[in-house]
Amino acid sequence: MNSWLKPVRNSIALNNPFVLLSVIETKGSTPCSRGDKIVFAGGKSIFGSIGGGNLEFKALDFAENLLSDNINTVHLEKYPLGATLGQCCGGYVKVMFESFIETDPGSKKNSSWVDTAASLIEKNQDFVIATLINKHSEKEHSYQKFVYSSDNNVAFSGESKLSKEILNSVTSLLSSSQSPTVIEFNDESGLLTEVCLEKVVCSEIQTVAVFGAGHISRALMPIITKLPINIYWIDDRPLQFEQYQGDTSQINIICDDFSLGLIDLPDDAYCLVITYSHQIDFDICEKIISKNKFSYLGMIGSAIKGKKFRDRFLQKGYPEKTVDKFICPIGEKQKFLKSPTAIAVTIAMDLINFLEQKKQTATL
Repeated sequence: MNSWLKPVRNSIALNNPFVLLSVIETKGSTPCSRGDKIVFAGGKSIFGSIGGGNLEFKALDFAENLLSDNINTVHLEKYPLGATLGQCCGGYVKVMFESFIETDPGSKKNSSWVDTAASLIEKNQDFVIATLINKHSEKEHSYQKFVYSSDNNVAFSGESKLSKEILNSVTSLLSSSQSPTVIEFNDESGLLTEVCLEKVVCSEIQTVAVFGAGHISRALMPIITKLPINIYWIDDRPLQFEQYQGDTSQINIICDDFSLGLIDLPDDAYCLVITYSHQIDFDICEKIISKNKFSYLGMIGSAIKGKKFRDRFLQKGYPEKTVDKFICPIGEKQKFLKSPTAIAVTIAMDLINFLEQKKQTATL
């Protein structure tokens, strides 16, 4: 499940009022990206960030004021990142605020779009969440959300029908890389309405497989669970997973033979091999190389270990082009800072650079 959707769903189920903040537009130099979110409840952020600083401080102050109201509302606020905010970025950020005050878990109006979104995520389907931002009759129409996917599975939080303009815009958005976007259209009564369309991409989320649940992997998990990835964590030792004290709700844990863990991996996985045995390391890497469907294959160890493995792969007849994609050592070697946390941070940085490059390439 998308990490922001979990606290939203929990808050609705517990009948806890909250505000969902979404960055829907940026221009110039900004500390956040379109699509960044905060879930604000109980006087604090329970998920996410929109860049920190005075921008986030002002936005959360606005969210706090919305919680004092007794009605579900939707607002758009534009924040120039200049002198008024004491920030010198020079751009601006537009934020959509959605307050969920009346969160009766038995109300289909409040929970249907969340349940539909969660179901589509489980199916690994891309979809668009549409939010009616303003209408002339704000009290009646300020909270309307629906979910649209490519198989025409539309779920309404209200009773009105989608206009042709929205359907066309949603279809276009599903086939593009842009999100979110705001459109205007005339509803059935002729009134002008703004709608925010946010694309949630599940089919292109990078799979990351971590083989081994030792001290370095356990230091790595709290970092990478915050990234937009789908994590598989594989080890044959149950005790290693039990020693991990972090949140595992975003992790697919496979406690089984390492070779069996490879079966469930989708193609194009980003593979990190950090096990307790050189032989197990080799067996895992060989199976991944033999399939040659990975996007990245990295193993912890020394440069000498990496060279020996590459030589063995070449001796077994694997193509040099494929073997050259095998990376060892991973992370950045430090002379003094060699703790599990320090090593995990450098490994995570490699992953972040990979994800950033992939995103930049996709938007060209």
